[in-house]
Amino acid sequence: CKKPYECDAKDYCWRVQRGIPEYSVFNIFNLGSKKQVELYEQGIVDIKDIPDGFPMTAKQKQAVENYKSKETHIDKESIKEFVDTLTYPIYHLDFETFQQAVPEFKGISPFMQIPFQYSLHVEHEDGTLEHREFLAKDSIDPREPLAQKLCEDIPRDVTVLAYNMGFEKGVIRKLASNYPELSEHLLNIHDNIKDLMTPFQQKHYVTPSMNGSYSIKYVLPALVPDMVEAYQELDGVQNGGEAMNAFANLSKLNDTEKEKMRNALLEYCKLDTLAMVRVLEKLRDF
Repeated sequence: CKKPYECDAKDYCWRVQRGIPEYSVFNIFNLGSKKQVELYEQGIVDIKDIPDGFPMTAKQKQAVENYKSKETHIDKESIKEFVDTLTYPIYHLDFETFQQAVPEFKGISPFMQIPFQYSLHVEHEDGTLEHREFLAKDSIDPREPLAQKLCEDIPRDVTVLAYNMGFEKGVIRKLASNYPELSEHLLNIHDNIKDLMTPFQQKHYVTPSMNGSYSIKYVLPALVPDMVEAYQELDGVQNGGEAMNAFANLSKLNDTEKEKMRNALLEYCKLDTLAMVRVLEKLRDF
């Protein structure tokens, strides 16, 4: 269903044909694991139907209990341990990428994630925020100018924070392999990235409204509900899919429309890293 890319029919296949809820045994147990297969073959897909005494790891059991009890779980000590690993200034980083079925630029394979934009909120120890950003010009390969600007904006040996850092790390590794003259600096950034998703992925904070997920789509409304309204008020681009399509189609717009869409892209990406700042702020308060 997910390799090499997520199947376009997955949602219909799972939700409509098989009636699998959005949060199910497939979220508790890794897809393809023997336990998940065992439950599915018994007709059990809803977590509330997992029988008591079913063999699980401690984290799996905790996730099931939290879901069934509908209670908020906060492991303050573990959250503090995570927060204490972050040193100031903290560079909150988020990339936007697009894909091409037929590669237009050298060194790109079909459907490869091509970074064209980033937002960077620099959080200082006194609480002040500094914002930096990059948005490539359309109709050119955006990777090298983006990589150069990233190295200017993020110094070596600082804490870089991403949400679901595997994505950001993957983008940076690709850039480092494509541009050897920048690779040392890029890999230093790569090696200093920490994942804001960790406290939620490790179930240090769980609340019923998150539906057992640690996706930012569920974490943000649970912790910072006013940020959800801020996204809804954006004009033109409100999510990553819209950002991807907007950049891919920029060259088709006239100058006025293009300027408006570029501003929309900048506002959207800026909100992504501001959301990270706000989530970290909430974690500190626990």
